[in-house]
Amino acid sequence: MERERALQSLKPTLEVEVEEKALNYRWRGPVLEKKLVYDLDKCFGCGLCEIVCPVKAISMGPIKEIASGRISAPYIIIDETRCVVCPLCSSICPSGALKLELQSDFEHPRVKGRIEVDKSECIPCLLCEKVCPRKAIKAEVSVKKKSELVKYLEEGNAWGRGRISIDVDKCCFCGLCELLCDAVKIEWINPQPPDFKLGVSIRVNEEKCDYCGLCEKICPVRAIKVECVESAPREIKEPVIEGSIKISEDCIWCGLCSSLCPVKAIKVEKPFEGDVYMIEPNDCDPSGCKNCINICPAKIVYVARPPSKEKMLFTKNYCIFCGSCERACPVDAIRVARKSMRVESSKSPWMDMSNEQFRKVLYGYKHPRPSIYHRVVKLEEAPIALPQPLTTPPTPKGFSRVVEGIERVEKLLSSVLGRVLFERREVRRLLSNLRGE
Repeated sequence: MERERALQSLKPTLEVEVEEKALNYRWRGPVLEKKLVYDLDKCFGCGLCEIVCPVKAISMGPIKEIASGRISAPYIIIDETRCVVCPLCSSICPSGALKLELQSDFEHPRVKGRIEVDKSECIPCLLCEKVCPRKAIKAEVSVKKKSELVKYLEEGNAWGRGRISIDVDKCCFCGLCELLCDAVKIEWINPQPPDFKLGVSIRVNEEKCDYCGLCEKICPVRAIKVECVESAPREIKEPVIEGSIKISEDCIWCGLCSSLCPVKAIKVEKPFEGDVYMIEPNDCDPSGCKNCINICPAKIVYVARPPSKEKMLFTKNYCIFCGSCERACPVDAIRVARKSMRVESSKSPWMDMSNEQFRKVLYGYKHPRPSIYHRVVKLEEAPIALPQPLTTPPTPKGFSRVVEGIERVEKLLSSVLGRVLFERREVRRLLSNLRGE
């Protein structure tokens, strides 16, 4: 009895802690403790965790209703009675919503992208922070104001005359000119696909402008041209930019910052490569449904404009092929085909098993043939000897008379008269009829 109690005390336990924005699944064993944290705010319903879960402990929530804004609920549901708190779901999660805390001295293999900032090339500026769809970039930028860099030599004599022009189409809206000079104002907008422009115009208050030319020098794409015709005596120092770019764990490696960076200081490798396309465009109704637009973590889905014949378009250069739009579509009109993935390998003893589970999310995946499989075995057919047919015995004497008698009885009993006589038990009359009397 005591032994059974001791064994019972060694059994692992699983507890679920519910917080306001997270669910904590804590697994405790006699020598090991594991914790899986599900961050509700970070999840965007891609469902990759559901695909790779080896014990089918993860199911999808009401994705379509959540994307439409009709309800607010978790994108996934974890069955703690099935979960074994393995690292697979957290290892493939592109949003960082699932995190496994494990007492171990090695890293598990993980499907993830890569982002790197070349500090020698970075200016820095505000563009990457403003364009990031996940707010994962923080640009700490300090620019010395024009008033600190321009010194007029005669007190009370500060003026300049000239011309200034800005090529808005060439401008990348990095924000440096606005930080430098109070005479410059940018009309900022939320970046939208397909071009993700950050602003619509740049205005210069020429009453405040003295045509010092610092904005032209600080512009990384040479979109500003300044011509000073005449000015009071002055000294102009070179513009000074200080700061750094910090990238948080919320980055999903869409590559938008890398593509728009004016000095190409950011390098990004995506977690997946593939394709996304419409398979049932006639069923799509973008005038009434915006599920795919609402749920896309990279904000790359948009309603097509004439002359395009499509209804919805995707800026595929920045798509991470997570599959959220496919799951959110109420008419099953979108397909996401992941064709390759980037795995950060490690010396984990479960490397091969993890890679096999990860491959389940790829387009055209086929489960490998097991070493033991169903086989059809054919046995040799042995010849079967049929028995000899039985000989017909000779007809006995009087057999024909018996057959004739039976036929007469059958005929009599089938007639109305014979049936009446039989029911009335008039045996003598029956016999006489049989004899033909």
